[in-house]
Amino acid sequence: MPITMSPGQLSRSIGPLHINLDRQSYSLQMLNDFESSQENLRLRDFIDGLFRGAVVNPTEQRAAGHWSLRAAFRRSEYPDFVELTVDGRDELELARTVQAQMNAFVEQVQSGVYTNPDGETYNSVLHLGIGGSDLGPRLLHDVFSRLELPGVHGQLNIRFVANVDFHEMKAALASLNPKRTLVLIASKSFSTKETLHNAQHIFNWLDTAGPAYREKALLAATCKPGKAAEFGIPPARIFEFSETVGGRYSLWGPVSISIRLVHGNAVFDELLAGAACIDNHVLSTRSTDCVPILLALSDFYNLKVGIDSLLLSPYDSRLGMLIPYLQQLWMESLGKGVGIDGVPIPRSTCPILWGDVGTNGQHAFFQLMHQGRNASTVELVAVLKPNHSEAASHRILLSHALAQAEAFSVGRLNSPQEMADPTVNYKSCPGQRPVQMVFLDELTPYSLGALLSLWEHRTCALGAMQNINPFDQWGVELGKVIAEQIEPNLPPGENRAENPITAHLIDHFINRGR
Repeated sequence: MPITMSPGQLSRSIGPLHINLDRQSYSLQMLNDFESSQENLRLRDFIDGLFRGAVVNPTEQRAAGHWSLRAAFRRSEYPDFVELTVDGRDELELARTVQAQMNAFVEQVQSGVYTNPDGETYNSVLHLGIGGSDLGPRLLHDVFSRLELPGVHGQLNIRFVANVDFHEMKAALASLNPKRTLVLIASKSFSTKETLHNAQHIFNWLDTAGPAYREKALLAATCKPGKAAEFGIPPARIFEFSETVGGRYSLWGPVSISIRLVHGNAVFDELLAGAACIDNHVLSTRSTDCVPILLALSDFYNLKVGIDSLLLSPYDSRLGMLIPYLQQLWMESLGKGVGIDGVPIPRSTCPILWGDVGTNGQHAFFQLMHQGRNASTVELVAVLKPNHSEAASHRILLSHALAQAEAFSVGRLNSPQEMADPTVNYKSCPGQRPVQMVFLDELTPYSLGALLSLWEHRTCALGAMQNINPFDQWGVELGKVIAEQIEPNLPPGENRAENPITAHLIDHFINRGR
């Protein structure tokens, strides 16, 4: 049950972001007690190790270096002790070198210096990736294309293909010219089956333009440059990143060179600057004043009382891709059943993240939250300053965000007498939902970078508090292994599947396909 605090007691700001947790489910005493708790000691050790390049991903014996992609750009934002060295290689220096490589290539393409074999400029980019190598760049493009940004916006088109379902490929290629399309293959390991299978389709498509076009069109973002070179991608257009950068944390680096090509280096650098601002905040602020840690604390306390659902609704249509992106970051990182110490965890470690943009959600699933019995936290995101001049529309939008926050917390017609009265109780909204709000001053590349970095730190903080590893994903690997075993049994192969239900389903596919 939420504990309503005095207005502003749990409001905090950093850079372009502001949070309000006054309607959350814990008291100030609980917050004060956290500073000296075992969970906070573990969290501060984790943060220190993260930025010193320690092994914070023990099941894969790796550091976690996604932050280095920001630090390489804004080193002055970080303390002197921050470093990341793996097998004797300075990964911050690698990130700086590759950033310069990307900047130079982007400028060549945008200025028309880099051309196809006919001397024509490229007008499109096709982005091949899956998971974090797809969702992050998609989100950035979806937001940036809706902002009135100066510079190169609109100079190049972009299409994304993630799914091995050829329908997505077919739709993407329909609007592209193989003679004038750059192709980015974004794969950390350069062994992801879906991406490499799609790449073979792209090779055939590029070759329809003639034998000279494929070699000039191909780019790669990977931590395995040797494998990319074996695929025929020239070393000058292989953009390497550290193996310590997990896929779902990777949008800050080479996997987003397609976004640099479409929207420009300056826009992307602004994104990095916003993210670095949050890194600095996490490194320099005690836990109970730290914005991402406070949000993680809300999640932590809600999980303790059995609230394992998190409804997220951004009241800005430009953030429509935010939820799909965060679902992977959040649930792939935190969906674990065993701690780092090998001890099974008896409760949920991750609230299920779901939702849609406001006000759309108000006319769909908000009803369940207002009158249903499903336990869930509600998090509403609002942007204070729009980039349009329709003040009345924006006033209505913000009024709905504030109204829903109040309604979820306070409710209506929910006294014992009203609840027992059949003439009014069907209108009763019990309220008592834990509610939090996140405000952006305005939506810019800088504030988006801050928001996404906040979510990364929130994710990692919740993992550290619960002593789980937010950087591995063995459940994902299980599905891949089983798929490899099943594929040879599908037509035109012979059905020898060991699992009887799977074998039955394959027989159904075979019989229906005749």
